[in-house]
Amino acid sequence: MQTKHPAHDNAGLPPLRILSLCSGIGGDVAALDHAGIPHEVAAVAEIDPIASAVLSRKFPTVPNLGDLTLANWSNHHETIDILIAGIPCQPYSVAGRQRGVEDRRDVTSDIVRIVADVRPRYVLFENVAQYETLHGGKAFNELRSGLVGSGYTVDHLVIDAAQVLPQRRKRLFILGRRGDAVGSPSEILADAACGGRGAEACGTARLPSADAASGSASVLHPPRLGTLMASGAGMNRPGMRGHELDFLVVQEFAGLGLVVRRPTPLEALRAQGFPDDWFDGVSVAGKALTDLQKYKLVGNSWPVPVTAAILAGIYRNLFAGRLAQAA
Repeated sequence: MQTKHPAHDNAGLPPLRILSLCSGIGGDVAALDHAGIPHEVAAVAEIDPIASAVLSRKFPTVPNLGDLTLANWSNHHETIDILIAGIPCQPYSVAGRQRGVEDRRDVTSDIVRIVADVRPRYVLFENVAQYETLHGGKAFNELRSGLVGSGYTVDHLVIDAAQVLPQRRKRLFILGRRGDAVGSPSEILADAACGGRGAEACGTARLPSADAASGSASVLHPPRLGTLMASGAGMNRPGMRGHELDFLVVQEFAGLGLVVRRPTPLEALRAQGFPDDWFDGVSVAGKALTDLQKYKLVGNSWPVPVTAAILAGIYRNLFAGRLAQAA
């Protein structure tokens, strides 16, 4: 898939070639679109069948290589501008058992191997903040030392998406550049943490329900949702406890008074910064996605505007001179 942005087309800039691993529902590609960055997705790698159905619908011409531990990466050697991966967070999240590298779902060693094989110009990884510290930072240190050993300058930063989205979501971003590729990872991440000069807050990132009764309505609680979870916790099950109360929306409608409800799947999409139509036309075994499936997919994805700000920083550094000439 290739997406172009008019301002960049006028500058005659080439699209970035992207390799997406542990792709989920394509939040990294949504971020490229959000930032207006021309790009071509060489391949995605996702094993979850429901997430794969979303990818197939959104990017029908992009091959899904499936299990990244089994794929052949030789065809992509030194052809990729940015390798992006949402490394599975289940081994590190406080919502799980936190077994770290002992968890069979951990792919840290595989990511290090793939980066060494592919040798992209940049790498960008996302995970829960505990990835850096759990078990003495074993996985994080393995990833960082592996990248440095392959010639990358690496930095990392925990960024809270609440600065640009109606959701509290602290995530660790790890950015690396290879050899003489331009752009300081620390400066790019710091800029993204401040909202990014080249990426705006998503215009659809608002909490009020799009399918609510006609007329204006004010959300009284919460000012921001809690962190959306891959389990769908707080969004679609009868009982609510503790932090799940952050997902009870108290909203006042003219003529109706106060309404207490849970967020809709559309609001969950918006709380991550996705376009409203991201799930349109997606089906699994001939059936439309259920609300619970949507909540889980969104909770397992990237905060789109934050990722867009990081990718915009990479793009500005790659083409700084030519972008200045086109301005």
